Amino acid sequence: MIPRLRPGTMCDVAYQRDPVSERFDAAARRLLARAYARPNQWVGTRLADPGVRARQFAAARGIDLGAADKGGSAIGGSRGGLNARTRWARAFVRSLYFCHKYSGRAGRPIQVEVGRHIPASPQFDPRNPSAGGFPAGRAVRVKYGQGGKSRERAVRRLADRDRIYTDDGGQGRRWADPVRRDWDAWA
Repeated sequence: MIPRLRPGTMCDVAYQRDPVSERFDAAARRLLARAYARPNQWVGTRLADPGVRARQFAAARGIDLGAADKGGSAIGGSRGGLNARTRWARAFVRSLYFCHKYSGRAGRPIQVEVGRHIPASPQFDPRNPSAGGFPAGRAVRVKYGQGGKSRERAVRRLADRDRIYTDDGGQGRRWADPVRRDWDAWA
């Protein structure tokens, strides 16, 4: 069960969830289930572009879903790490990591890649999505990795720009600074 944090229930802003990412939890769990079933192999999906309701939801909170991902709104700028391309895709990535953390399988890492934008298929009609075809979106893939000594070796091979923590436990270049978030944690 994934805990659902409510605004004002935690005393530290560092524990508040991105409101856009919370909307992705079900889709993130489905993608992770496929990755868990195929360890050490990439599994992918297409993250559809945000619709009108999602854009309105985010705009009401001061979030531009189409804005470029600058290394993650939480890490502020290009300090390294995953390039999620847009704020929308970054929210999906946050949901993947959050759901993985509470999956009971967090002892083994996941790796996420966000790829190119894929145009909608010619037969897709946004007014009638169930008629067939695929909406425009981004390719996203996940790999559920190895744990134990293999994991430790993999972490040691990571470049400094790809680390959340340094070897001595300090903040690495991918560490997230909660002060730089683009959502109001207490709204």
